Amino acid sequence: MEPAMPRVFVWILVSLLFVPAPPARAGWRSVGNVVSIEQERNGVVLHADGGIVAVTALSPEVIRVRYAPSGSFGRADPWAVVDRALGDPQVSVDSDATHVDLGTPALRVRIEREPLRIAFYDKDGRVLDADDAEQGMAHAGATVRVWKQLGDADHVYGFGEKTGRLDKRAQNLGGMHYAMWNSDSGNYDGATDPLYVSVPFYLVLRDGRAHGIFLDNTYRSSFDVGRDDPHRLAFGATGGDLDYYFIAGPDPKAVIERYTALTGRMPLPPRWALGYHQSRWGYFPELRLRTVADTLRVKRIPADTLWLDIDYQQDYKPFTWDRTRFPDPRRMLDDLRKQGFHVVTIVDPHPPAERGYRIFDEGIAGKHFVRNADGSLFTGPVWPSLSTHDPQPSAFPDFTRAATRAWWGKHYGALLDAGVAGIWNDMDEPAVWLRPAGTMPDDVRFDGDGHPTDHREVHNVYGMLYSRATFEGLSKLRPDTRPFVLTRASFAGGQRYAAVWTGDNTADWPALRQSLPMLMNLGLSGFPFVGADIGGFVGYPSPELFTRWLQLGVFYPFMRAHTDISTPDQDPWSFGARHEVYNRHAIELRYRLLPTLYTVMEHASRSGVPALRPLFLEFPLDAQTYALDDEAMFGRDLLIAPVLYPDAATRRVYLPAGDWYDFRSGARVAGGAAIEVPVTLDDPPVYVRAGAFLFLQPVVQHTGEMAGQPLTVQVYPAAASDGALYEDDGGSLAYTRGVYARRAFHQQRSGDAITVGADAVEGRYRGAPRDLVFRLVGTRDARAVALDGTPLPRVAPEQFDRADAAWTVRDGAVEAKLRDRPAALRLEVSGAVQDDVR
Repeated sequence: MEPAMPRVFVWILVSLLFVPAPPARAGWRSVGNVVSIEQERNGVVLHADGGIVAVTALSPEVIRVRYAPSGSFGRADPWAVVDRALGDPQVSVDSDATHVDLGTPALRVRIEREPLRIAFYDKDGRVLDADDAEQGMAHAGATVRVWKQLGDADHVYGFGEKTGRLDKRAQNLGGMHYAMWNSDSGNYDGATDPLYVSVPFYLVLRDGRAHGIFLDNTYRSSFDVGRDDPHRLAFGATGGDLDYYFIAGPDPKAVIERYTALTGRMPLPPRWALGYHQSRWGYFPELRLRTVADTLRVKRIPADTLWLDIDYQQDYKPFTWDRTRFPDPRRMLDDLRKQGFHVVTIVDPHPPAERGYRIFDEGIAGKHFVRNADGSLFTGPVWPSLSTHDPQPSAFPDFTRAATRAWWGKHYGALLDAGVAGIWNDMDEPAVWLRPAGTMPDDVRFDGDGHPTDHREVHNVYGMLYSRATFEGLSKLRPDTRPFVLTRASFAGGQRYAAVWTGDNTADWPALRQSLPMLMNLGLSGFPFVGADIGGFVGYPSPELFTRWLQLGVFYPFMRAHTDISTPDQDPWSFGARHEVYNRHAIELRYRLLPTLYTVMEHASRSGVPALRPLFLEFPLDAQTYALDDEAMFGRDLLIAPVLYPDAATRRVYLPAGDWYDFRSGARVAGGAAIEVPVTLDDPPVYVRAGAFLFLQPVVQHTGEMAGQPLTVQVYPAAASDGALYEDDGGSLAYTRGVYARRAFHQQRSGDAITVGADAVEGRYRGAPRDLVFRLVGTRDARAVALDGTPLPRVAPEQFDRADAAWTVRDGAVEAKLRDRPAALRLEVSGAVQDDVR
């Protein structure tokens, strides 16, 4: 967290980073006409007047397009894409004097010869994406660009970490420009661009059908979404080839699954990382950190993780401890671990250039630092330059070099040995306090994994490769423990190594509102494990704002409160006794829902489909959801309608078609319309889709207390539906060897009979013995309940918790309890009395 740059400087920086592309006739040379064609195994290579173009199918639904004005293709990006063997594309090629057709079972790619233009059609002949007829592909010097058609019905999403509305088409704003250039843009607002993370991927939704485009180019790139021309979407980069992938759906989930098959998926995080994280810049000395820990436990506010920012280090040096502030880190961390806390420490990539400091001396000896164009060591000012003891400029590791990644990664061993549970990578854009760029000069030299290059190509992947070095280092040091890494800067594919938070946001209501579309677009761009600083980093929230932010943060995949060193305390109890109660209730809800949240995150790790998602991802045929960005889904079943304005007495909530249940009251509500819902400070609206299975547990103080807790399977009846629960040991990699438990659930309603079934457990994991409670929401009474055909006894509500196997009606719902078992089971409820739809 660098001190915030003056706002004028931020806008100067933005103007330097993005220069709108001029029309093709103003200095651009078009790709021109096709001169000759070579057919390859899965595509074609086209030699044209203005360069060479290759069109290659990677699967029936994924097509790669490369354009090199030089006439020969450069090296394929080695960093973002992990798999180009996506399946047999079953390609056919036909051509005549005017065009070339490349066909797969899912797509037809039509390439016009004069001039060279490319269009993508689905198997029914509908055009999905097409080059602009006038401009197409072109270059100006080293810069490459393509102009594409943008239809009136097109909605555009993604681009990673961007401010603004969910729908980046922004027709009412006259379109949008976006730059991809990782930048330390602290204290940002809704108009700031670029930010810390660059993901040159976007998704287009048109009348319920979706496709995506990923620009695989790490140079500074830019995207124009209907701004220069409302009917054109243009993108390109200042160096390298124009190398992009067209990804067909037809539904938006399929696009994301295929994009993340290409760039990789989030590893399953440790379960503790899904708990509540308490942080601030300034938890020092040791007594202050211990006081926060003790207060959380005394006040019974659940939490799993405490964070240490840069001041735990000696003179801001990576891999050191300030022994004045933290005299015995190992003992402190051991004591906190006994209280159920994990501790995450920050490690920035800027060791001071100080002879006698082990990291610097080793880095020089091993040629691990980046160099100036003349071969001299590059140094620049970052945090060590502000040390009061011995201020020094910093050297910067070359994380594009495998040997350097391994060297840096091994140094985490001392932190792990002391008891540190995870690592926080910051300042990795890379941020360097050199004006005006705020980063390294363009000509700083990098190894490029054996292909020497400069900062122009590496800048956007520096943070990703830093988190890769951290992730791989932790993996080698603790081979059977899931690493936890948080990063501020990243690029496409960085989800393979680290969670992301949205940097130095502000403590105001617009920032709260902004967090929702930002995190949803990050999820659409392949990053499911994301969050924003709850309460805001810069400035100080009102008590109401902090509570409302915490209530939304319950559904952030990464839930952390964090604030600047200059602010008053921003802990859950810091805003008075009344708000302490509200804040505790919010965090308790997070812990009650953890079995569900963990299941959704495990699915995200396998599919790439984000946990926190816009409504259109679940309802792509509902046009009312296309621009909706003040609501969200968590998984496929939970609809979140956070309160985003002060002093709100009501909240307008749009519910897509179908039945929904109010999570608070259990009342069944008809969807297909917007409703006005009363709200209180302790009760934000949450709705559950009919047919859902929610898995809940009693409130625990940390995830280490979850074993053996009764599991409530909350069933929301519908005509028929399925669900699933995923469990494992929560921390090791044994799940990759089959030691997990996945269980399918089914329910069916027919008249006044409801049947709920659970399949036998898949996988070898068996948790601690526990009770299993089925709760049928919206079912006020029943005649009888049977387990596998054997009637269960009905007991009074006050006897239910002590019974071994029984059923009752309490709090307005039928509940049945049994001892959990890995074998299949079937619960039959007859004579069910259900609430009417409101």
